[in-house]
Amino acid sequence: MTITPAATEQLSKLLSSEEHLSIGLSGGGCGGLNILLERRDSKTTTGLNIPGTTTVKFADQTSQTYLTGGELDVDTSIFNAAFVIKPPPGTQSCGCGSSIQMRGT
Repeated sequence: MTITPAATEQLSKLLSSEEHLSIGLSGGGCGGLNILLERRDSKTTTGLNIPGTTTVKFADQTSQTYLTGGELDVDTSIFNAAFVIKPPPGTQSCGCGSSIQMRGT
């Protein structure tokens, strides 16, 4: 997963030096897998490192498997400010943008 410069900048404003953003998946949503973004305490929680960053980690092996190759970006528009996950090849985002689906399912 790549983290865009805009997302890196926004994360530096939101996270303390003892926190990281955890990216995970859970069953559900209109695409079948909800994308979960959570602020976590780096001292008490673990995660799988994403190369090139120490502020963002995969929550678990499943999340790493399905999201590797994707991108974390940030939408800074006035009415829709949010982090955005662009799914990796082989997956597609649902209409709401908060879940993914494996192509062909």
